[in-house]
Amino acid sequence: MVQVDILSQIILYGVLTGGVYALVAMGLSLIFGVMDVVNFAHGAYLMLAMYSSYFAWQLLGLDPFLSILLVAPAFFVFGVISERLIIHPIIDEPDFAQIFATVGLIWVFENFAHYFIGTDPKGIDAGYGGMSLLGVPVQEVRVYGFVIALLTALGMYLLLEKTKIGLAIRATAQDKEAAELMGMSSEVVYMVTFGLGIALVGVAGPVMASIYSTTPTVGANYVLIAFVVVVLGGLGDVFGVLWAGVLIGIVDAAVAYFYEPTLSAPVYYTIFIAVLVLRATGHLGGSDEGLLSRIANLASSNKSS
Repeated sequence: MVQVDILSQIILYGVLTGGVYALVAMGLSLIFGVMDVVNFAHGAYLMLAMYSSYFAWQLLGLDPFLSILLVAPAFFVFGVISERLIIHPIIDEPDFAQIFATVGLIWVFENFAHYFIGTDPKGIDAGYGGMSLLGVPVQEVRVYGFVIALLTALGMYLLLEKTKIGLAIRATAQDKEAAELMGMSSEVVYMVTFGLGIALVGVAGPVMASIYSTTPTVGANYVLIAFVVVVLGGLGDVFGVLWAGVLIGIVDAAVAYFYEPTLSAPVYYTIFIAVLVLRATGHLGGSDEGLLSRIANLASSNKSS
């Protein structure tokens, strides 16, 4: 019989960790849901955002959470430039072109980090300690990270639901041709969407850097989790992604405690595959088209090319 205090620790730790996972996945969900582009370089952008926060702390003495105010806008611009130079020219090309382009970005970003920064892990010690939450000892940075995830999800919801650009983004995601007939430029929408998606990485990076060390390949560890979260939560559904991230975080914590930490990944990847097989868009709704059918279309287009 599991003691109540142990169960409370597992759930709380899982919830806090899951919020961070969701924060990483939000940008991926937005870009895929609106643009139908699978950004395999999402983890590489995350790595650069983590390094950005690290150097803001090391060179400027900036708290990692405050560095979000610097990193997120910079990454919005970075995302817009990336969309103009890399994504826009191939947006109507076969899907494998998008795969090659985004995988190529991984190679460029990781080798850039290897050459100019090195492979030694970079960690931030901003002086945060522990605290008691609901009687459970937790790290302050995880609590602050979860709060930022909540605020980010709320902010994205308000942006998408209550603003003109949000209306344009949702309309383009639902029917690109109809949105253009109504005077909405899909080119501008895609540019802003990709910028927002990478800006969300600019929010996630400093949070991640305050908890974990940064290396050139760190993004690969979390982008796979982000894909699982997106499948469960639904494309473009920020609160669905948040809920799914929390679920994966709890599963992660429970498996790590009761079995082995190394078994966490196989368990939630099994969940990932199960949801794909069931042709789900995510238990909380989202896109009308299942992610499995999107992947099937991608595979069939590759065969016909």
